[in-house]
Amino acid sequence: MEQCRNYKNAIKNTGGGGYITVLFSMILLTVISVVLSSIESVRISAVRMRAEISCAIACEAFLSQFQPQVQARYGLFLLERDGYDDLFLKQFIEKNCGGNNASSKTGVQWTSAKLISASIIDERSVSDENFRYLENQICDYMKITRGTDYAKRIIQRLTGFTTQNLDQKKDLLTDNLSGIGSLSDKKKAEAEAKAAEENKGSGSQESSSDANKGSTGSDGEKNKVEDPRKNLTQLLRYPILTLIMGGNLSTAVLDTGSLSEIVPAEKNVSQIKGFLQYQDVTGSLQSSDLGVVNRIASQGEALLVDSYIIDYLKNASKPEKKSGTCFSSDETSGYSDSSLTDGQRRNTITGNSALEYEVEYILSGNTKDARNLENTVNRLALIRMLLNLAYLYKTPAKTSAVRTVASALATVILMPFLEEIFYLLILAAWAYAEALVDCKNLLSGGKVPLMKDEGTWNLSLNQLSHIQSSQLDSYAGQNSDDQGQSYEDYLHLLLLSVPKEKKYIRLLNIIEANTHLEAGGESFSAGNSVFGITFNADFEFNAVFAANPFSNGVYEHHVVKSGAY
Repeated sequence: MEQCRNYKNAIKNTGGGGYITVLFSMILLTVISVVLSSIESVRISAVRMRAEISCAIACEAFLSQFQPQVQARYGLFLLERDGYDDLFLKQFIEKNCGGNNASSKTGVQWTSAKLISASIIDERSVSDENFRYLENQICDYMKITRGTDYAKRIIQRLTGFTTQNLDQKKDLLTDNLSGIGSLSDKKKAEAEAKAAEENKGSGSQESSSDANKGSTGSDGEKNKVEDPRKNLTQLLRYPILTLIMGGNLSTAVLDTGSLSEIVPAEKNVSQIKGFLQYQDVTGSLQSSDLGVVNRIASQGEALLVDSYIIDYLKNASKPEKKSGTCFSSDETSGYSDSSLTDGQRRNTITGNSALEYEVEYILSGNTKDARNLENTVNRLALIRMLLNLAYLYKTPAKTSAVRTVASALATVILMPFLEEIFYLLILAAWAYAEALVDCKNLLSGGKVPLMKDEGTWNLSLNQLSHIQSSQLDSYAGQNSDDQGQSYEDYLHLLLLSVPKEKKYIRLLNIIEANTHLEAGGESFSAGNSVFGITFNADFEFNAVFAANPFSNGVYEHHVVKSGAY
């Protein structure tokens, strides 16, 4: 019995030792599994992070391919897509991700993943969201280079335009001329018919309208009345640009075949040809769209874009002005960077431009420089005519002088009912002649006050009767005291009326055409340019210490990355 008891105790002692060995084995295996899983988890995180960083670097590298000529000249980042963008991203990611550096013996990629695919899935083109990205970039550029309060300074400079409803003034003048003119024509026809009937009975062949050529009859030359409209109408046989600019006009034509996108040109603004018939005036007024925006203060960011156009594009009042900003190493240019060598300085930008009147192109959209300027000057002349007319109306001395001449003319031809139409036409003629002098002054770089006074008015009624085209130079600026609005201020006003889409497309036309004239930018296409992209990339990498049983030991990682200027 004692032996059996000892045997059982021996078995117990042996069995207890076995239990302790298995426990330690299980603990050890658990610890090793946790450690290896943690290592694998860290490795997976490292591989994924490297893939993310590689994609971020690739995105930055892609955006660094912006057109350098455009950035140096106009301060804008435009990236042209060339059809090899996916390949560029793929190669750049592979280079930085290290996916091709796997061990040749084990085939294990310890800290890198293999790139399976990379492709652009979205882009921010220049026309997206109604050119919002282009507008934001221009506004940011203006705030950096001109200051955040630049728009407020522009509004202050244009103060006064907001109080002048020029379209309303134009409609009112047109209605008055049409109404009074039609009534006068009717009464004149009735009077002539009556006179013809009386002449048949008396045998006289003289028509009452013949008196318009001479005098009241008995006093001969003594009572001859000089009609100031005749001289101006004679003057207006010349095109307005001949009167204002002489023969110094650009003959440049924009090559639209090389541009990525164009929009239709605006309707041509006609020149007033004379003031002898009211239809000559009303026809031009009715067919001309002044396009004046009165609520300037409410324009917001649009004012910054228009200011960019005025500041960085050429116009007719500053023929020596460069289009854009041409950097050089000269200290007077406002640009210097000691970190650049002479060969690296951006003084290779020539500043050559396809058109001389670039702002005028944005306003009108014609391919011919001269036609764009003609439309702009005609609109400007009509605007100044309406403002000058407003001054004449509120100046009793001048309206009284015009009334006297109109009354005398109506008396000469024995038709007193024509006095009112003569009065309106002479006022309009005087205001328009003054507007021609104003335009001459503005295009020569001078300033014209929005509303004139006695000190800034140029032409007398007597001078209107004798002024010649060669005399416009002598009158322009003779009363100028450098107060008022410049030609560029009026361009600001006109730009506000250009539809947003047309304005931005024409701006890109100018940038694109001028970039074609620079070395390295000959094939640049603004229409194919983008401001940012979104792309995705798919990666694979093998498991080392722990594997997902449902993935055959292969992990996948999907990256979506976006970048924009």
